Amino acid sequence: MNHGVGVEAVREMTEVAHGFFKLPVEEKLKLYSEDPSKTTRLSTSFNVKKETVHNWRDYLRLHCYPLDKYVPEWPSSPPSFK
Repeated sequence: MNHGVGVEAVREMTEVAHGFFKLPVEEKLKLYSEDPSKTTRLSTSFNVKKETVHNWRDYLRLHCYPLDKYVPEWPSSPPSFK
């Protein structure tokens, strides 16, 4: 379970993720992109240009390996993210 990641590490990652998604919209939009080739991007399953139903999933996509290559692209807010 959890690919060998400790329960405490999973709890901390969940808290940081919640912190990110509680940021003001303007801050999160800095990472928004519809470009699937971006290695770090905020996106949504909701088609903001066509749909009017407000029932969707937002997600933050992060590449993680190798860390030294991708961590500089990661969000700097909340400060605990990196």
